[in-house]
Amino acid sequence: MFYLKDVKLSNFRCYESYYQEFSPNINIIIGDNAVGKTSLIESVYVLAVTKSHKSTSDMELIKYNADFCFVKGTFIDDKKTEVVFSLSSKGKQIVKNAKKVKHLSEYVGFFYVVMFCPEDLELIKGAPSSRRKFLDINISQLNNNYLESLIKYKKILKDRNLLLKDLAENKRFDSELLPILTEQLVNEGKKIVSFRKEFIARINKFFMERVKSISNNKEIVRIEYCPSCDEENMSKAFKEKEKLDLLTKTTNCGPHRDDFVIYFNDKETCYASQGQQRTFALALELALIDLIKEKSDKIIVVLDDVFGELDIQRQKELIKLLEIEYQIFITTTSIDHLDDEILKNSKVIKINKDGE
Repeated sequence: MFYLKDVKLSNFRCYESYYQEFSPNINIIIGDNAVGKTSLIESVYVLAVTKSHKSTSDMELIKYNADFCFVKGTFIDDKKTEVVFSLSSKGKQIVKNAKKVKHLSEYVGFFYVVMFCPEDLELIKGAPSSRRKFLDINISQLNNNYLESLIKYKKILKDRNLLLKDLAENKRFDSELLPILTEQLVNEGKKIVSFRKEFIARINKFFMERVKSISNNKEIVRIEYCPSCDEENMSKAFKEKEKLDLLTKTTNCGPHRDDFVIYFNDKETCYASQGQQRTFALALELALIDLIKEKSDKIIVVLDDVFGELDIQRQKELIKLLEIEYQIFITTTSIDHLDDEILKNSKVIKINKDGE
């Protein structure tokens, strides 16, 4: 069984210095709000994907008034592996077994993290950006080529938008540079759309089965990918939007404007009840685990502040759905509402304030 044996933090979020050992099975992290529970499991997430699941800026991971932060994790499988994530104003890096990883895309996929959190509802009823983030993070975990294309795409997109702004403000048209950046963006964009299509097609079958199981066959669902422009017509779409891009000083089509829609019983999920929406969000994360299992069993599951919304029966059902074959991290403000059977098989880690 693959698991995280321990973690050491320095200047990470609210933690100046912190060390904790974990159980290979269930770890319940208990404490009041704003004492560092989510920051602790965020460090686990960072060790997997090299970025936060909450912040848009990496620098927010560094403790206030500090110049750097690092997270060191010891992983146990058939052998011991030490991973150090460090971050400063110079950038971030990963050191694996004392050897620096040259490109982060080469590291992501060492292990896989699946996180359940209240914000999962945003996948169902939130803005397209939440669903794009779900695609980007999870396809990147599964496919290094996708991550490489995504990194390139975002850099080219930034350069193209800066050029569009410059061209609009200076009332001049660069007939050479803009087409070059557009062609580069289209090349990477086509790859991204192709990867997303494949991912949606694969996760769809697991998602359908999970919803059937949870709802006792009451709900029939499907995920429909909605690209801003398809691979075949992407070049044409960019050409048609060029005048609008110059007018608005931004790029108006491409994978950065993609979305996906979830249908249940041939209706969009905006018509679903709150309970149905929670079921779909839960099923989507469980389907992600099913999909990852096809490639690897090196999975860590994080349940951040979700058990408080579940009665004891649903807690049991969720743990049963996970089949206890993975290391699990649970954050909660109290263990009073947790099932005794779950507590019996868990290590309880109490945090009072900033890791104390």
